[in-house]
Amino acid sequence: MKKKIIFLTAVLLLAVLLFFLKEKGIFLRGTGPSGTPTPEITEPVELKNVWILSSTENSITFFYEGSQRKYSTKGMVQGEISSCVGDLTVVGEEIVALVLKPDKIVAKVLRVDDTSMELEGYGVLSLTEEFKVYRLYDGVAEEPSGKVLVGSVDTEFVLENGKLCASLLVKEPEIESIRVLIGTEGYKGFFHSRVDVTADCAYRVICGEESSSFEAGEVCSFTKETFEKNGERRVIVPEEGEGKITVQNLKRSGGTPSYRGTLEIEGRENGLLLVNEVTLEEYLYAVLPSEMPSDFETEALKAQAICARSYAYTGLLANRYAEYGAHVDDSVSSQVYNNIGESEASRLAVKDTHGQVLFYGGEVAQCYYFSTSSGHTTSAADVWEHAEEVPYLPGKLHTTEQMAEGDTRWDSGEKVVATTLELQEDGAMREFLYGKEETYDSRSPWYRWQTFLPLKALSGTVDEVLRTRYSAVPEQILTYEAASDSFVSKEIKEVGTIEQIRVYERGKGGVATKLLLVGSEGVFLVKNEYNIRAVLAPGKMPIERKNGEIVNGAAMLPSAFVVLQRGIYEGEPGYLVTGGGYGHGVGLSQYGADAMAEAGFSCEEIIEEYYPGTEIGFIYD
Repeated sequence: MKKKIIFLTAVLLLAVLLFFLKEKGIFLRGTGPSGTPTPEITEPVELKNVWILSSTENSITFFYEGSQRKYSTKGMVQGEISSCVGDLTVVGEEIVALVLKPDKIVAKVLRVDDTSMELEGYGVLSLTEEFKVYRLYDGVAEEPSGKVLVGSVDTEFVLENGKLCASLLVKEPEIESIRVLIGTEGYKGFFHSRVDVTADCAYRVICGEESSSFEAGEVCSFTKETFEKNGERRVIVPEEGEGKITVQNLKRSGGTPSYRGTLEIEGRENGLLLVNEVTLEEYLYAVLPSEMPSDFETEALKAQAICARSYAYTGLLANRYAEYGAHVDDSVSSQVYNNIGESEASRLAVKDTHGQVLFYGGEVAQCYYFSTSSGHTTSAADVWEHAEEVPYLPGKLHTTEQMAEGDTRWDSGEKVVATTLELQEDGAMREFLYGKEETYDSRSPWYRWQTFLPLKALSGTVDEVLRTRYSAVPEQILTYEAASDSFVSKEIKEVGTIEQIRVYERGKGGVATKLLLVGSEGVFLVKNEYNIRAVLAPGKMPIERKNGEIVNGAAMLPSAFVVLQRGIYEGEPGYLVTGGGYGHGVGLSQYGADAMAEAGFSCEEIIEEYYPGTEIGFIYD
């Protein structure tokens, strides 16, 4: 009798469970994935937000967690189900319930973060805990939420109880516009306390469905108090297609900046965010003169335009500033934009290369560039932590045409044809930097430079710099620990008096990749060329360039292609730093490209010199 009661109780509980599942959706039964063994599941499992590909009377095919699966339904589904999002519940090896989610919206994406998205016309919508992104072109794949591009206008979203439960990327993004986050004066941050705008034509200020009109030259001012709530926006729209919006209270090197396209002002708790949405081509009009002198040769400007467009394209897809509603910013963190106004030469270079980018292996190449090389570039893996070796960014010697018959290999002194020099040893690097041989960058004033760093001054600043860099990248600022006889990442207390500095390790082209600092209170290893340049910042000490000009107040070394020599200057012990080039040294050297163009090389030949193996293609249909 007792066993019978237990059996009847179990049957009753199972019936209650199945009734509950049936109330949740269409009642199904299944046999598990087709063709692959499935571990037995004894408890109900809900697969949230799967992408249902198709169904028959006896099965459903769906995509979940990176793979396509097919489950039997034993004829329990009425009608065909396809191309939709739903929840499946599995008991044992069977699907026992299905909930479809047919509610969809299509909207422009204004902002993306980890928990919500802002969509034009819908405001800020929260994401469900199991939010999914499905790429539905070129097969089906699940993507991270960061793949939902800010600014995209053709992305579909699936709703569940007022929240976003899935995003459907139905086609490859059509890149026409880019959203640029405008920094404050001096690029010190992103939150403005006040924004005063005007335009060279009539313009409108749009807030939701309301719009106010202003005449050309009329000023409209915004502060945090202008906005009733966080996230509220005002959009400044010129009435004429070629009209430009001026931010009167913002200063750049070229004066007061004016922007093509539209300008969005968003009220946030910390201040006002300023985002300029502009076509990618018009964005480049104001990138080129800010990144390369407009009086450089035409073919060099065209090469720069292709590189800048490629860099912008990859930056746009990276969605780095999605939480601010932008793709890139207007500083060196992305590309300098509108620091110096447009020029006719820059516009022509962009128009002559309309839509052209560099491809490698079917993907748009990562086109790094910089001002001046030491004569030898380096690889991305030797400059950025965790970067991989990139075939088209090899690091090589860039010689003039005359040198090709017999380049000097400085580490051996023999006259041989060379495209890469072994400069990892101090002696070879010193001979290279002090040598007289010509390369494409030789005429740049930053080709060679020197500065003297007194030990007393360094001892007074290095503590703060190391702490700052440790806070930003703790894995790159290491402290020697005697107990383990190794360098470890730990909080910096005090360096003390600097006793010794030396380059601990070099990469391709002789770039310093590790710097050893010996202080009275500890020994430290600084990794990464940027950190090395920051730690050895000249500050008040002058830098003498190749042409004899003196530069003061440098916040960091011009480059990490350096050698150090201990000595005494005007009674002060310290280190003489001799260096070559300006910038990180990866990719295209702008001065080198200009010299090649002046020597008669074409844009395509310049590209091949600095990005070997890449091909020029188009990003627009």
